Amino acid sequence: MGLYKSGPSTDRAHCTSTMPAIGIGLKLKTLAVAALLTQVVNTAGDAKSITISTTSGRLNGLVQDGVMTFKGIRYGQPPTGIRRWEPPLPFLSSATHDATKLGPSCIQQFAFATANLSRALFNNPPPPESEDCLLLNVWAPSGSTSTKRPVLFWIHGGGLTFGTASLPTYDGTSVASNQSVVVVTINYRTNVFGFPSSPDLALQGNNLGFLDQDLALAWVQLNIAKFGGDPRQVTIMGQSAGGLSVSTAISRHDEARPPFRAAIMLSGNIAALSPLIPTAFNQFATAVNCTQAPGPQRLSCLKAVPTSMISAFVDGPTSGSFGAAVIDNFTVFDRPIDRIAAKKTARVPTLLGNTKDDGSLFALESGPVNLTQFLALDFQGAVPEQLVRSLYPGLNDTAIISGIIRDFIFQCPAGLWAAASVRSGIANVYRYIYGAVFADLQVFPGAGAPHASELPELFGTFNRTTATAEEVTLSSTFQTTIANFVKHPNTSPAPGWSSYANGNVAKLAFADNVDLNNVVQLVKNGTVDVPCSLWDAILGAL
Repeated sequence: MGLYKSGPSTDRAHCTSTMPAIGIGLKLKTLAVAALLTQVVNTAGDAKSITISTTSGRLNGLVQDGVMTFKGIRYGQPPTGIRRWEPPLPFLSSATHDATKLGPSCIQQFAFATANLSRALFNNPPPPESEDCLLLNVWAPSGSTSTKRPVLFWIHGGGLTFGTASLPTYDGTSVASNQSVVVVTINYRTNVFGFPSSPDLALQGNNLGFLDQDLALAWVQLNIAKFGGDPRQVTIMGQSAGGLSVSTAISRHDEARPPFRAAIMLSGNIAALSPLIPTAFNQFATAVNCTQAPGPQRLSCLKAVPTSMISAFVDGPTSGSFGAAVIDNFTVFDRPIDRIAAKKTARVPTLLGNTKDDGSLFALESGPVNLTQFLALDFQGAVPEQLVRSLYPGLNDTAIISGIIRDFIFQCPAGLWAAASVRSGIANVYRYIYGAVFADLQVFPGAGAPHASELPELFGTFNRTTATAEEVTLSSTFQTTIANFVKHPNTSPAPGWSSYANGNVAKLAFADNVDLNNVVQLVKNGTVDVPCSLWDAILGAL
């Protein structure tokens, strides 16, 4: 999955958090299931042109049915040629630019045995790809921009190896129209282009994708008022690797004027990191015929390699995974939980959690269906099988493996982060578990509420030809809940949802409760986190 620690025998061993031998099929994905999701864009009225001047130039966008849309806005200079693997530079222009079409995604990596499945589920239909991809999109309510609105800044998932803002799932029309907030979605470099783990680069020059995200945030601070957004009311939100990205942003920005006032992490945050040494970049360099010793000469050679050749290699059978960040104590720190406790992070209201069945898809992909084999592969036999079985009573091996992945990768880290935030005195921490199960989102039989299944409901981009009335209602409810937090992060986002100060967890949309007045079922963390008694100890030892 590209974000979590694997066994020492794999190339994925340099991954930045807890565990990817699970990761051979667990790429912390972004949901773009074309068979299930249909972009819903209101086309009732005629679109009209609108132009807004920004630091990126005069942008020609469209206004339609009360929403202004600007797509493919360049926020960074092209990171191509000699600028490949360099920190991003802002793009500045006074020229006029078309902003009516989504731009290309950054170069994607779909490698290993699960490549075809990943493409089919999460990159279908595939957007065009390019290294020249530092682009963002803005959706904003039209009309007067004198009243400044809250801003939702979205970071996509994809295991830091793939993903893009140019997916129908992330269309911001519904959120902007129904919730009166400004929506920004961004591209950032992924895989070997964004997280190369290269000895040819300075340590602080390896997590380029996070530097891209920060540059896009800086663009928002400079320009979002032109779209009616308030730069003082920015909430950063991400899912999966996007949620992890949000947690790294919280960690590296201290409490003195971070470029956001609140944060939302959906199924992803860093609890602990393992600073292991990667080898994939050296193997990659050799494979593309740059055989010099690591250093300036090899880097110069690599910058001249055609994009197509690099893309072919990283998607090939001999590539390592590049879905990892390195600990540089600049963009990423090894003990984020400790930084929260030491009050060295951005101290902002936070909403975080996971889906009830966050591990089901990855259990299907992970390989072993036998628990004994799974524990031997992913935990090197260090976890007693009988203890694990006692924590998941009455479940078969497949269901136990799904539960382990959910708990170790998503649910227990969310609990650790929430608890650390509360202990450090951060007010208004809201934790949830999302439990909605809909037939048209069952990507395989028994998927439940799988990883990323909340995203079409959040963005209002679910398939309206297959959705039930309950799904339509929940989309409105969940979108409103998230928007409530964006607008008023110091207030409960939904009726009955109290903060995590006393260990309160909101079970969202369980038991077919989809209305705003009953979507929250409040429980104590001790009732849902029983297996974390084991997994927290392992996470704490990393």
